[in-house]
Amino acid sequence: MQLLINIVPNETISWDRLFQLGAAIEAQRFAGVTTNLQLTADQELTADHQSKLAALAITVQDKPQLPTAKHSYVLNLRENNVLLPGALAQWQSVTTKHAHTPISLATFDNQSSLDEQISDYLMIHANNSLLTTYHQLSKSDSVWPQLWGLQNYSVRSNLKNFRLFSQRLRPTGVLLPADQISSDYPLASIAQNLQLLSQHTEIVRLHVPTIQNGQWNRDTPFIWFNQLQAATKVPLPIDWEPAFARYCRSQLRKLLNNTEENHLTQDQQTVISEQLDQFSAPDDQDVED
Repeated sequence: MQLLINIVPNETISWDRLFQLGAAIEAQRFAGVTTNLQLTADQELTADHQSKLAALAITVQDKPQLPTAKHSYVLNLRENNVLLPGALAQWQSVTTKHAHTPISLATFDNQSSLDEQISDYLMIHANNSLLTTYHQLSKSDSVWPQLWGLQNYSVRSNLKNFRLFSQRLRPTGVLLPADQISSDYPLASIAQNLQLLSQHTEIVRLHVPTIQNGQWNRDTPFIWFNQLQAATKVPLPIDWEPAFARYCRSQLRKLLNNTEENHLTQDQQTVISEQLDQFSAPDDQDVED
């Protein structure tokens, strides 16, 4: 597997988190992985930042070169995401069996304690026979082998499932086949995922989290709105159009219903409300779980 990990920074870059993510990628010592920090040419770097990026083999390109080998993938992350131990090996085991198929990654939330989320996850699966066997054979308290042992995936054909759009269309946390990336859309965008998924009949879902990710509609709500708006211009098959329109309506309503949590300004709320009014055939049932 050839993999480009493209880091799309937040508006204010957390350099400490960026270098932690870069170090986590390097620590997995996985051949075929390249890492890029997606910055425009006008964003200057200090000498210290340049030195640390070079030490972690992180390139800095606004339009990174995509891998061209067979079974190549692109994964967009933000610098405050966390790569869990063993993630790359788990991804490779799936991409080997399902080449050229997009892979949706289950995630832990980066706004909550990772240790607590892992403990809760293992508690939920405490009666799993794999965990029981591991505890009988091992004296180690390490959580990572336990998570690895629970890993499983499914191949799903319900690509237009309204309630699963968020995990499939988010710009970060989905492994995208590199040869299906379109230069017409930003590399990390709802539009990119949408154009790619609409050409497929299947998607793989990796069920045990391998990264700690954020929620775009919560963490950067107006950027999420702009991404949704841009994605409405993607040419879609006829049967995809109503499904995506319904999803957009639900997301805009969610943004407007959580303005205090999202910290949206009054002007931003007005823009979102006007966009919502432009959608035809409103449906009061457009509420995503």
